[in-house]
Amino acid sequence: MTRPSRPGTTCLRTGLASALGLLAALAAAADAPARGFDAGGDATYRPVAAAPQPLDGGGLRTPEELEAFVDGFVSGELEAYDVAGLTVAVVKDGQLFFAKGYGWADVDGRVPVDVDKTLFRPGSVSKLFTWTAVMQLVEQGKLDLDADVNTYLTQFKIPSTYPAPITLRHALTHTVGLEDGGIGYLMARSPEQIVPLGRSLADHVPARVRPVGTSGEGLSSSYSNWATALAGLIVANVSGVSFEDYVEANILRPLKMESSTFKEPLPEALSKRMSAGYSFEAGAFKAHGYEYIANFGPAGALAATAPDMARFMIAHLQEGAAGDARILKPETARAMHARVFSPHSAVDGSGLGFYETHMNGRRIIGHGGDTNYFHTELGLLEKEGVGFFFCVNTGGKAALVPRHFVRAFMDHYFPARLPEVKPPDDFNARAAKYAGRYGAIRHSYTRFEKVFGLAGGAAVAPSGKNTLIIPDLFGESAQYAEVAPGVFREVGGDRTVAFVEDGAGRVTGMVGQFAFIPFVKLRWYQGPPFHFLLLGLSLLFFLIALVSALRHWKADQAGPSAARWARLNLGLLALLNLVFLVAFASIFAAGMDDIVFATPKGLYAVLTLPLIGLVLAALAVYLLVRVWREKYWTRASRVYHTAGVVSAIAFVWFLNYWNLLGYRVG
Repeated sequence: MTRPSRPGTTCLRTGLASALGLLAALAAAADAPARGFDAGGDATYRPVAAAPQPLDGGGLRTPEELEAFVDGFVSGELEAYDVAGLTVAVVKDGQLFFAKGYGWADVDGRVPVDVDKTLFRPGSVSKLFTWTAVMQLVEQGKLDLDADVNTYLTQFKIPSTYPAPITLRHALTHTVGLEDGGIGYLMARSPEQIVPLGRSLADHVPARVRPVGTSGEGLSSSYSNWATALAGLIVANVSGVSFEDYVEANILRPLKMESSTFKEPLPEALSKRMSAGYSFEAGAFKAHGYEYIANFGPAGALAATAPDMARFMIAHLQEGAAGDARILKPETARAMHARVFSPHSAVDGSGLGFYETHMNGRRIIGHGGDTNYFHTELGLLEKEGVGFFFCVNTGGKAALVPRHFVRAFMDHYFPARLPEVKPPDDFNARAAKYAGRYGAIRHSYTRFEKVFGLAGGAAVAPSGKNTLIIPDLFGESAQYAEVAPGVFREVGGDRTVAFVEDGAGRVTGMVGQFAFIPFVKLRWYQGPPFHFLLLGLSLLFFLIALVSALRHWKADQAGPSAARWARLNLGLLALLNLVFLVAFASIFAAGMDDIVFATPKGLYAVLTLPLIGLVLAALAVYLLVRVWREKYWTRASRVYHTAGVVSAIAFVWFLNYWNLLGYRVG
């Protein structure tokens, strides 16, 4: 789920008390934008340079013209990005304007995607249903967005690591201050692995790693599947029914979304119409089993057809109503859609659950979604009365296709004249302030999966042309020119990023790539280059130590026992560390898709090796002291041996830094 539950009892009120409670809850929700939100930024969007000038592209004209456009777009993307099948729906002015399926729902069975019947997995787009359910209960006075979530939890409690409690408002804006995780438990392979939502959340409570809301630096948000699932648990606890049943009764059924469900396993009637999920391997599509997300269902378990998703979009575009059905009061829908959080006033932020994108001078609210094999974009242009839903059923590079569709759709129907961005002539002299490596704030802090940060991060570098080269979340780099102190706009594009500074004027982070994933500027010892250098040097000296132990084996037999053990112990330690690295890498060599389903086999055994190595490293230090005190071997040999021991100690630090020392799993 994008970009790896709940408590309470129903409270019945009568008469004036019930009416006052409902009015207070609605006032709190509707007032949120006016009150602002303590999440690190001004909630008012303020472009700091000339904004793209919207042009009259004619908007959506006829379904036939839109079909021709989508047909042309899809024909180029299906083959270029190895897409098995996709589904799309577009709504306009409260009506389904266009919907169509392309490609295959079952490649081997030659079953085409039927837009009216074939179900897709929209992944984290599911969260919009969870937030809608939360806001329904806020309307009813059963939930308070600013109450401690522990108020509604009966299955477990979130530790009070920081003075301010976590609230549903924090969950809606992903400012809960929790670490991220999900390896081994975010999804399941079979129905037998599904456990009650409360138990799943209780078994995998993430650490609170920063205070909720603002950190004073605009680096407060971190996208959280767990917190969204927690909100779903709260819906279940307060309503007295399961989350799946609540959503069905209060959102799906009223909107006549008869081909949609959060239930897993899928009901038999829907299961027959579910698209398979695919990867493209060795020139062919490979089908994969159903991805069960029920253990964190409110964060991503929805299965739906495109026309059903259209009904949900229509309801939100029309302030909570679709036809005769109303799922939210107008003031509640407006509160969800209004911008209430941003890490910086010049970049995209979010409403209550919906996040925003500014493209071609227009504001889009919505959500993306990703499982291993399904990738989705849902967007609403409120002023234009238009919404789109686009989902592919294939992983790998096909994940880019929904993003490509959004850009192509906007450029075709809602184009803009991009203002020329002229870089300041003196920027090269200031560029070093912003250059460096930046790491996403969203990651694990206490568990072994922190190590995957070695492959992440973004390198910001001066271009030498008075601009910065900044990569986006998908690794594609572009030049950005400074348009205000610390604020940069893409040259030839409309994306904006801003840099966060501390009180001393030092750059501490970068925001704007995605509202819920800011980047913190890494210190020299935190970035992948330093760690790969340390790892490379350690490997070199481990090999030297191993060769040295074998080469001097016979000679050492005749020498002092301490000298013999020093070289032998270091050789064994080097071998152990080399075996660990090979074994750890081999566990994940088959690919990353499977690790969200189960903890990799052999991981605990592999993680035992560093613990044994810790004992050998301590012994190596003791024997090193003996080597120098008693002047064993030649000085050159002692220096090489010392380098090996230092490498071993540095490797222990490396392991501990990445949470590989001990069983920090799950």
